[in-house]
Amino acid sequence: MSQVPNPHIEAAKSKTDQVQRDLEVASAELGLTHGALDRHLPPEDRCDDVAWAIRQNAELERKVQQAAEELEEVTELLEQAKAAQ
Repeated sequence: MSQVPNPHIEAAKSKTDQVQRDLEVASAELGLTHGALDRHLPPEDRCDDVAWAIRQNAELERKVQQAAEELEEVTELLEQAKAAQ
């Protein structure tokens, strides 16, 4: 006998899927931004705030990618919970 799907698990999975896609897009966009800055900004112009911004952009790209990977793990846990119903 099949159980009725838990609407909370279904909603959480749907939301995590959307957030994961958004994070993947944001990570790609940060990567493109960092690449453009790195390629087109001469080293002599990379001082003070500009240098900080370039480093910060790379760090944010790493954090967004890490968050996307962690969210993928949450999605897998939700799939397991859904299957165990």
